[in-house]
Amino acid sequence: MPDTGLTWYNLKEHLRKFCWVYAAIIAVTLVVGNLLWLSTEPRVPENERILIYMAAEWSNPEPLKDIAADMLKKLQSEDDTLREVAFESLTFADPEREYTGVMLLMTRLAVGEGDIFLANEKAMEALVRAGACLPLDEYRAAGWLNDSGLEPYYATVTDEETGESATLLAGFKLDSLTALREMEAFDNAGAYLVIAANGENIEASLRAAEFMAEDLKEEAAQ
Repeated sequence: MPDTGLTWYNLKEHLRKFCWVYAAIIAVTLVVGNLLWLSTEPRVPENERILIYMAAEWSNPEPLKDIAADMLKKLQSEDDTLREVAFESLTFADPEREYTGVMLLMTRLAVGEGDIFLANEKAMEALVRAGACLPLDEYRAAGWLNDSGLEPYYATVTDEETGESATLLAGFKLDSLTALREMEAFDNAGAYLVIAANGENIEASLRAAEFMAEDLKEEAAQ
């Protein structure tokens, strides 16, 4: 007769065999909960705010509240319809170890949420694969962020239908914006700045990125 009692050995064997089931349940619960939050939480409409996601294993938007307020003030001098600039955390670890971050990121992109991303290396790879990076070549050619000290990051993308590849300016490296780390808000080393291709306010997002770089450089100088 098989041993079906509740023992430490049986519990370990059960978890070993069915751990993937529990992982899937947790991931689905997080995604469903996220969708419910998105649909019920009263917030400023997407077209009236600039949302900056910090996609990394750790981040803390709290130290950036004053910078967000200053960015909003500058943006409102050019567009008085904007009501909010906000930094928010989006936990993103290595997908080979933790897939939940990818699911949450794809959920945000699917609902069109997020105008700017500060992304660690793995999150940047996911954004490029998803075609979520606004090509910035023409803006760079027009002088955008030329005086920021940020190094351009070029990525090669392949069209799934035609198989043709193209290289585009997908973002900027954040290594020089050391204030992010010094303020204990975000690890800028090896991270990237991305403008979301499906953002509600492309022009305002471009200006917001300029103001953010300026404010963070001033913060580091102080």
